Amino acid sequence: MPSASQLSYVSIFHGALIVEDDPAVADRMRRILGNLAPGRRVVVASTRSEACNLLASLPYDLVLVGMRLPRSEGVSLIAHIRRTYLHIETIAMSPSDDHELVNAAISAGAIGYLLTEADDMELSFLLRSIERGGAPMDSRVARRILGLIAASAKTRTIEPIRTEPRIEPRAEPAPRSVPALLSPRELKVLRLIAQGWSNRQIAEAVYLSVNTIEFHAKSIYRKLAVKSRTQAVHEATQHGLLN
Repeated sequence: MPSASQLSYVSIFHGALIVEDDPAVADRMRRILGNLAPGRRVVVASTRSEACNLLASLPYDLVLVGMRLPRSEGVSLIAHIRRTYLHIETIAMSPSDDHELVNAAISAGAIGYLLTEADDMELSFLLRSIERGGAPMDSRVARRILGLIAASAKTRTIEPIRTEPRIEPRAEPAPRSVPALLSPRELKVLRLIAQGWSNRQIAEAVYLSVNTIEFHAKSIYRKLAVKSRTQAVHEATQHGLLN
């Protein structure tokens, strides 16, 4: 019988697909996923075309994509899944922290990034966070991404959210439409998220409930067409919302 810890996380996925051309890595990840959710379906593909055929023939809710696939197939597969299968959580993985691969994976739509050089226990711990709504991200990758966010964010002063109207300087029309879709309050919440603040910290800083902040965060994700904080901050940086 599975252990108590395994029983706690058997709902982490119903069907998982591993797309990896290194048989040793693929077998290892299949074993880790099998231990996390005993009895659940775990399938392995070695190419993008094979993965697409499997995605079209069977239901999955989790896909692990190796970023070392040839001809940038990993990036294009992640983008394809994001466009076609909105319910599937996609996690990228590679042997080491290659900043170009990480940026490409997050831009394509991955909700997390694993380094396969980590031990089995660490990888299992990160994958278990999916059930709690987390984004499995190796700490080394997360630290570097936060560093890039901090370097790109020009404004660091945190001001209380104003409820009364205020006169803003006339600004040039935004070149892209997404920023106009976010309310001033959502922009404030987004900028605090980019600084690494938790929902509770944001709620205390702006004198709102945690539920209200969570509502604003979900609205931001929907408007930016993302599924995680990391993706939201990346999109915000692309749109110049953190300047």
